[in-house]
Amino acid sequence: MDQFYKELRKIQKKERNNATLARVEEDFYNQIHEYLDVLRQEAIRDPFSNVHGMLKEAQIIATEICERREHKITDAAVVNIHRSYHLFTGKPQFDLVDTTPLNLTPEEEKFYFSLIDTLRNHRGNISLEKLSDEDDEKIIKPKEIQKNTLISEPPEEKQDDEVLNRLDEISKAKPIKEEPREPIEKQILKSKIKQESKPVPKVEKTENIEDNPNAQDEFFDFESKKVAKDSELVTMLVFDEVGPIVGVDEKVYGPFRPQDLVTLPLINAKVFFKNRKGRQVKI
Repeated sequence: MDQFYKELRKIQKKERNNATLARVEEDFYNQIHEYLDVLRQEAIRDPFSNVHGMLKEAQIIATEICERREHKITDAAVVNIHRSYHLFTGKPQFDLVDTTPLNLTPEEEKFYFSLIDTLRNHRGNISLEKLSDEDDEKIIKPKEIQKNTLISEPPEEKQDDEVLNRLDEISKAKPIKEEPREPIEKQILKSKIKQESKPVPKVEKTENIEDNPNAQDEFFDFESKKVAKDSELVTMLVFDEVGPIVGVDEKVYGPFRPQDLVTLPLINAKVFFKNRKGRQVKI
């Protein structure tokens, strides 16, 4: 376990000092997860050991390594697409230069080529070739079958005559008398009176669970209630010096000093009570 921690420190140093990716095993990320899981289990078994500090440091180191490698892979993909895809210099061409970064894990290799595809599609959308094709379509679209303007078009004249005849008929028609409508204030008043005149349905009083203890839910989960009670936070007065611990909620608490007032889950506080390292305080 200590050997893998030393290996993480070496990789961290290489990633900081070199512009290229450090050499790692193909299952490097799986090894990190397994190592951190072992540290978590040890921290839960012995809350007073020094494993808590090592767990916190290992998480910070692993995160920095991952983020630095992501930056390097992203920069390499951008540089390679700039070299391979020409923009605004005649007809665009895509000729991928084989400069894939070394020491990639299978997960990082998949990430690298997904970036290449995304950048290539983006450059294709803004390339001169696509824009010129769209301009050609705009020019071709208006070129439809032209009509001979020298020949008269009787169908359109017939349509104009029909429209004029229809307008004459409408103008000669008698106007329809509209029935007088009630003012809007009266309509609102009537609707309000109708609504008040409706009988109000009686609502039966539901039986309260507190009044009748037999009316409990059939599927009440007592186990989840017990877990919630153990994970609730309590305030504790610390008697001795104790290092950081990992709580049941996977949060790191500590380090602790004598006469400290701390808040942590009940199940973790019980360990302090049992070993006479602290006692519960109600504020």
